[in-house]
Amino acid sequence: MEERLMRILVTGGSGFLGRHIIEAAQEAGHQVFYPRSAEFNLMTMEGVDKYMAGIRQRYGGIDVIIHGAAYYGGIGIIQTEPATVFNRNCQMGLNVFEIARKHHVKKVMPIGSACSYPGHLEGDLKEEQFWEGKLHDSVEAYGFSKKLLFVAQRAYYKQFGIESNHLVLTNLYGPHDVFTEYRSHVLSALIKKFTDAKEKVTLWGDGSPIREFLYVKDAAQAIVRAVPLPHDPEPVNIGTGVGTSIYELAETIADFTEFKGIIEWDRSKPNGMKRKVLSVTKMKDKLGWNPSYSLRDGLKETINWYLPNKDQADKRE
Repeated sequence: MEERLMRILVTGGSGFLGRHIIEAAQEAGHQVFYPRSAEFNLMTMEGVDKYMAGIRQRYGGIDVIIHGAAYYGGIGIIQTEPATVFNRNCQMGLNVFEIARKHHVKKVMPIGSACSYPGHLEGDLKEEQFWEGKLHDSVEAYGFSKKLLFVAQRAYYKQFGIESNHLVLTNLYGPHDVFTEYRSHVLSALIKKFTDAKEKVTLWGDGSPIREFLYVKDAAQAIVRAVPLPHDPEPVNIGTGVGTSIYELAETIADFTEFKGIIEWDRSKPNGMKRKVLSVTKMKDKLGWNPSYSLRDGLKETINWYLPNKDQADKRE
């Protein structure tokens, strides 16, 4: 697409990633629309036609849909509600493409996930490995609901000319994340664990596995920066390209939360893969961009937001 200011609709605008996408898009000068589910229900499609018709009548229609809505959580929710996770995410994603088709939206940008990579891969994951095996059982339902949208992008471009890009995001963290035990991501779960603990925190394995974490504000900047890119449904990794051991991560969070107790590593529990980090060579080439936040700076901001908002954050579903 040509590089100009656009009318962008963001789904999931009240969610963790969505609210940061809205902020980044507005800062870039785009006109941003972010309907609530009560007026724009992606599961039932209730209110969608009326909303889109109103936008077309008043503003000339939507140029781009950034699909940030998702039913997600940590490993717990994916393993206990796999059918719900798969069903909701597939339905919402495919409905977004139907909305684009019906209402003449030029481009759809679904947000992909590193969970969509084959489960056996270790090291620095490259885009050309995206289809080299089955997903890990623990994230299959969520990861494949995201991978399905990769296929939708190709199909809807071929038949209807709807453009797209497929950004594959690494592990996110930041303000407004979900901190409830049932649905939290790895990093937010650790922050809550260290904040709640008094004397001891027990963690699985020995802390040696290397993982990658991207601050949500950086993720939002990358997504908005990709809006004017020409159509290319092939995956582009979005991350830092920097790995951090779980041991170092735990020590840093303990420091920032002023935890004075003992960190116990339960070596009877599995470590998981030794290293899982996204290769970001293609990202730098396509976007000409690097994340702004170091892990320490991002953690500091996240914890500084979480502590005064803890009661509300711990209840958010």
